[in-house]
Amino acid sequence: MDYEISTFWSVVVEIGFFGWIGSTIAFIFKGFDDQNNLVKNKAFFWGVLIVMFYALWVAGLVNA
Repeated sequence: MDYEISTFWSVVVEIGFFGWIGSTIAFIFKGFDDQNNLVKNKAFFWGVLIVMFYALWVAGLVNA
C-alpha cells in the first residue's frame, strides 16, 4: 500500500502535542496554590485544555 502523509494533519499533530504538553505543565504550576491546594477554576480550565489538545493530537495521528 502507498500512503501519502497529509501536511495539514501533520501540523495538527504538532499543535495538539505541544498544546497537550504545555497545558499539562500549566496545570501543574497554575492549578495549585502555594499550600498545594487545588484552585478549582484554574484547574478546570487547564484540565479542559489538556483533554482538548490530547483529542486533537490523537485525531491528527489517526488522519495524518
